[in-house]
Amino acid sequence: MKYIKTKPIVFVDMDGVLCNFYKAAKQALTDNPNQKYPQSQWGFFLKLEEIPGAIEGFRKLEEKYDLWILTRPSFRNVNCYTEKAQWIWDHLGFDIVEKTIMAPNKSFLKGDYLIDDMGNAGQEEFEGEWIHFKTEKFPTWETVVEYLMNK
Repeated sequence: MKYIKTKPIVFVDMDGVLCNFYKAAKQALTDNPNQKYPQSQWGFFLKLEEIPGAIEGFRKLEEKYDLWILTRPSFRNVNCYTEKAQWIWDHLGFDIVEKTIMAPNKSFLKGDYLIDDMGNAGQEEFEGEWIHFKTEKFPTWETVVEYLMNK
C-alpha cells in the first residue's frame, strides 16, 4: 500500500503527553519501593491516566493534520507493546492503533511535527519541528492545539 501525504504529519508521544506515565511510576515506586523499574510490572501501561486535554486536543488536531502515535517502548517490559496498543485502542480507537509506531529513536521518522515531553530518544535530531510539551512555550494541550491550528 502506497502512502500519499495529504496533510502535514504530526507524531504524538504517549508517556507524559497523552498519558500520565510519571504519576503512575511515582505511585508504583511508593507502593513497591523494591521495584527498580515500575514500568516493568505487568499491566502498568494499561492503567495510565489521560493527560488533561490530551484526547480532545488530539481529536481537534486531526481536523488539520495526519496524526500518528510515536512512542518509545519500554525495554524493561516487553508487554509494553501490547499494553500501549491496548491503551490507545481504549482511549483513541482502533484506527489510531493502526497509526502507532514504537521506536527507540524518534529521529528516524519523517514528519512535520513531533509533540514530545522528553529529549532522550532522538527528539533533538527530528527533521521537523519538535513541540517540546510541558515547557514554558507549550505547558498544556491547549497551547499546543492553539499553536498548531494557527500554523
